[in-house]
Amino acid sequence: MMVSIALFVGSVLFLALLVYCRMLYLKLKETKNANTELSSKNHELNARVHSSELSSIRYKLNPHLFKNALNSIQSHAYQTYYSMDKLSGVLDYILYESDQPLVSLQEEMDFAANFIEINRLKLSPLFDLRIRNTINLKDEKISSLKILPLITVDLIENAFKHTDFQKSESFISIHLEIVNNEFALEVSNRISESKPLKKERSGLGIKNLEERLQIAYPGAYELTLKNETPIFHARLKLKLNG
Repeated sequence: MMVSIALFVGSVLFLALLVYCRMLYLKLKETKNANTELSSKNHELNARVHSSELSSIRYKLNPHLFKNALNSIQSHAYQTYYSMDKLSGVLDYILYESDQPLVSLQEEMDFAANFIEINRLKLSPLFDLRIRNTINLKDEKISSLKILPLITVDLIENAFKHTDFQKSESFISIHLEIVNNEFALEVSNRISESKPLKKERSGLGIKNLEERLQIAYPGAYELTLKNETPIFHARLKLKLNG
């Protein structure tokens, strides 16, 4: 009898343990499912927030990209307009003024300035280009003085053609001086170590300049060329007639 009672109590306790374990299992499963659902909702919410943030950033970013692109186009457009304006001045001078035996000194100075600006466009903003004008005359006097057209182009072009633009210490120096009735142009530059591409009729500029000077200013000019490697110096000085 005692054994039967013990077995019955044991069976009840075992069943109670099974029921408790079952309840505990169901509770843990429910908790896990709830956590999974909560995690899924968090991911969904984060995705929505992230998407909303990206959309907001995109709407803010696109106008900035457009504005930056517009500024870039505007910059290039201005540069193109600027260069075309300078080129137009150079072409007008070559086509309509250079056929004359003599032109006003002011016209030649304007041509030289435009020619320099056109060449400046291909240089880095950091390149050492030194431009200096020393003028000791009134504007009306400068306009009254006459000079051979295109007298400045060869020395200036020679400097841009033969300068070593790859070296940080490279430079071009152009000094135009007018004192009384005397005109002087000094051009210096660091010579490139590599030879420029050989072109048809290349190397004739300085030779033609000397021939023109001998004809137009016999005994009234000085042309000095010095190659002090790696620096090349050129100086032209002439007496002008008013």
